[in-house]
Amino acid sequence: MIPEPADGETGRPRNRERPGRVLLHFLPVSLSPGPPIFFLLAVTALAAGLPSTAGCSSQRKPQTSTELLLNERMAAVLLREGRAREAEEAYRDVLRSDPKKPDLHDGLALALLAQGKLREALESLDRAVKLDPEKALYRIHRGMARTQLARYGEAEEDFRVAENSPSADDQFDLALNRGRMRLRMGDYPGAEAQFALAIAREPKSMDALLGRGIARESRGEVEAAAEDYLEAVRLQPKSPEANLHLGLALVSLKKNALGRRYLERTVELDPTGDAGAKARLLLESHPPS
Repeated sequence: MIPEPADGETGRPRNRERPGRVLLHFLPVSLSPGPPIFFLLAVTALAAGLPSTAGCSSQRKPQTSTELLLNERMAAVLLREGRAREAEEAYRDVLRSDPKKPDLHDGLALALLAQGKLREALESLDRAVKLDPEKALYRIHRGMARTQLARYGEAEEDFRVAENSPSADDQFDLALNRGRMRLRMGDYPGAEAQFALAIAREPKSMDALLGRGIARESRGEVEAAAEDYLEAVRLQPKSPEANLHLGLALVSLKKNALGRRYLERTVELDPTGDAGAKARLLLESHPPS
């Protein structure tokens, strides 16, 4: 039985954060069968709360190793907070003093991806991979950029290299992003299989649950999709995307009253954003019976 939307957070654990990793999550939100119609970009990082580096002058004296470390951490904080433009400036500032550190090129690429600067991001990731070709995370991130540029064959080449990583986190990220690539390609069975692998590694991953739900819904398996969306809402009750997908699935299943409640919840959570706008449109097109 699907419950009414919750008014607040639950006690369920959230997705596990990974110390020292900066991950770009982009998730397609599909409101109708067929390829996803837009990508939501959300950048996350785990870093200490440090002051911003925005506005630093490029003419200042060379930075010490301690200053470089602090400024790199500040750039990661800006990225986590969604301040992608400031993060880009911060990474570029540190790179002037330390241009051969691949982590900095990778971080800059994520800031660029979050702003939709795909080709610049790919160039930065090319530099990171050149400096450390065996680092699986750089390969995964470059695969993500290539996926968004519809360069699927090249993305798969990067993903194959990442298969060799012994890290459980890398294997989770690999399955998640292969699933997203399959969605972009319209390979919904393949996408579902990859998201299932990701869920097997991290059952509490909202991104993987939403991804599998989208793949299932695209295949016409709306009830199974609704189960994934419901679990995603249980994990993160205040996620506009999860509430939007669940509300739409319920309306598709002719559970209009309950579906409208989740769509109304989406509008409350995201009154000025894309998810809220789509929920509002759906509410107008499906008046209460």
